[in-house]
Amino acid sequence: MTHVFVAWRDTVGDRQVYGTGDTRRLEFSFYGYWQSTSLTPSVTPPADSSTAIEAAETAGANLRVDGEYAGPSGTTTPSGSYWVLSGLVVERMPDTNDSSDVVWMFRVTLESAFQSSTTEPFVQCTTQAGSANVSAFRMNPTIPSDMTTPASDEYVASNDSIWHGVTDIAGRMVDWNGNPIQYALPLLTTNLTVQRPAPIWLEDGSRDTGAIGVVGSDSVWIGYRNSVNMGFIGNVGEVLLAGVSCSPLNNGLYNVTYTFRKHPWKHAIQVPRVVGSAIKEDTNPNNAERTHNEYIWWSQPHLAGTDFLCELSITLDEWAAIGLTVTCS
Repeated sequence: MTHVFVAWRDTVGDRQVYGTGDTRRLEFSFYGYWQSTSLTPSVTPPADSSTAIEAAETAGANLRVDGEYAGPSGTTTPSGSYWVLSGLVVERMPDTNDSSDVVWMFRVTLESAFQSSTTEPFVQCTTQAGSANVSAFRMNPTIPSDMTTPASDEYVASNDSIWHGVTDIAGRMVDWNGNPIQYALPLLTTNLTVQRPAPIWLEDGSRDTGAIGVVGSDSVWIGYRNSVNMGFIGNVGEVLLAGVSCSPLNNGLYNVTYTFRKHPWKHAIQVPRVVGSAIKEDTNPNNAERTHNEYIWWSQPHLAGTDFLCELSITLDEWAAIGLTVTCS
């Protein structure tokens, strides 16, 4: 028996469910109907589910799991949001075969992949205090004033470059016979979390990497310091981007987390010009044997800097949500 070309239709009674964290799921069904006929031209209805899926995609559907959903021509694609296909069941309806009308049913489970509010973006910000064990020759030193270039300040030099200047970083001498003391330098770690779409397959078959692409593009700034003031996160030069990561939320979104580390010495370290070569005797008679290094300079392992407020894939509204007013050209 022959059949006429397929007609695609929706079913009645679509069901939308709200889950944890305002996750929105939609159970949506449509079917393909091949009516038996003796007329020509005719078509052969699908004999298995894979052929039925191919027929639906030929008619304009996108049935890739984890991809943006689209129904075949003739159906009403769920509107008002951005839906990702999270589940698909395809079956031929009972009592339909090649000797009768053939009906293939498609039951899809969709998850919303959109941000419910564009004026109040989701931003989570946490700041924690900690410490780093450093070698200190001087307490309360003159903090380097540079930002990103090795020659911009006489107190800052690269580990593998020539030293700059001959002036001690000042502060109170705490080294003993040329050896530094170990000091717990206070640090602040700020984690800033924003939400980005999950990676999906687009209708043309290409891949939108979504949050994964954001992590890939922003990871190039790991190890850089900030060239502009970042408010409570840290002043110029104090903030180091320590990491970028993401994790799925299972509702079409990913959390992307940026880790910033604030360092009061701008991530520089104290080094003696030549250990033990130029020394001063302590005038305190109780410490007659105690000597100090004549000169202590700064060494900066993290010379590169950038404007995190404008270079990272964080929107101006998201910065504003944590109280930072940002203007980028």
